[in-house]
Parts: sequence; structure tokens; C-alpha cells
Amino acid sequence: MNNFDVAVISFLNQFARKSVRFDNLVVVVSGSELLKTGLLVAFMWWIWFENEDAQRKREVLLAGTAAIVPALLIAKVLAAIVFRARPLLEPRLQFQRPFGINIAEWQQGSSFPSEHAVLLLALATGICYASRKAGWVALTYAAVVGCLPRLYLGEHYATDVIAGAAIGIGCVSLANLPGIRRPLTGWALRWMASKPSQFYCCAFLVSYEIGELFGDAIRLATFIMHGLKL
Repeated sequence: MNNFDVAVISFLNQFARKSVRFDNLVVVVSGSELLKTGLLVAFMWWIWFENEDAQRKREVLLAGTAAIVPALLIAKVLAAIVFRARPLLEPRLQFQRPFGINIAEWQQGSSFPSEHAVLLLALATGICYASRKAGWVALTYAAVVGCLPRLYLGEHYATDVIAGAAIGIGCVSLANLPGIRRPLTGWALRWMASKPSQFYCCAFLVSYEIGELFGDAIRLATFIMHGLKL
């Protein structure tokens, strides 16, 4: 623990257990994939179908979406290397657990970095590259609705979120360099132009998995790997 993390957690924790309704609301928001990622994905589709500067916006959004995979892989590797117990399980903090939180769900896995921050800030950054005004709304929404509740509930430290955000923003920014973005997205745009039904069918599945934080895909891959004893 460092002084910055302790100060942030201590400040937020003073509001815990003051109201059952408020704590339960935060638990619901934190656990809702619809509110965390679903609305950001819908926002991306809104921008995708805008007519103004459509080609560039679609390139940007595709590049940002492609960058999510390596960003999450980096987060997974860091979590395997650096184990960090979650604040709500750290006895030295004397953390007051908000009403409605089930600590059994947080016994496993490292809190560092926040994979939610990786994904949410990657999505918001992609939107920001496509539309600056919409991007600021998306970045604010990702921070307040997606990340802040996880700090309040003691699921992550502030530096977990900052590290996750840096990974997500960094990967999307790298993917949107002109020399990388066009080769990365050109094949997808050609696919969309030649076989739109196939493209949008696959795009729906990718959007769905992003909205679910790739939970179904990870569970299926894990089952297959165990079945094949990899």
C-alpha cells in the first residue's frame, strides 16, 4: 500500500454504510455490464452510423476495438506477475465493507491492474478519437460510472484503476497512429464493403462480448483448454 491509495480509499470509505439504499445502488451499478460497458458500446455504434466523416470514424473505432485484445492480455500478464489483495480484504485498512457486497466473490485474483479500467477507458478513448466532444462524455462516464464504484466498494485501489486506464488508453492511442491504423483496419472495411451481412453478424458478436467483458469467451476458452489439458 502507498499513501495515495490509502488516502483515496479512506476518503471514499467514510461514506460507506451510511445508507443501505445507496450502497446497494453502487453494488448494482458496479455489477451491471449494461451500465458499465453496454452504453459505451451503443455509443460506438451511434458514431459508426453517423454520415459525417464516416470513413475516418470507422477506421478509428475499428482500431480502438482491435486494441482491446492486447490491452487485456497485458493486464492479465501483469495480474499474474503482481499479486495484490483487494482493499476490502486488507485488514490493515480497517475497511468498512458497504452494504450488499459479497466478499466471497473477491477472494481470488489480483486487484492490479483493473481490467474494467482497461476495457472502459479503451472504449472511451476510441470514441474520443472518433469524436472529441463525444469522447469527453465517454471518458467522464467511464471514470464515474465504470471505475469510481469499484473504488468505493473496495474492489480496487486508485493505482489499480490508473494503471488499467494507462494500458487501455496507451494501446488504443498506439493503434490509432496513422501508420498502424490503416493497415490494421483496411481489411475489415473492405470486408464490410464486399459482404456487409457477414461483417455485421461478426461485429454484433464482438460487440456482445465486449459488453460482457469477454466473460463468455473466457469461460468457453478455459473449458476447452481444460478439456484438452493444455
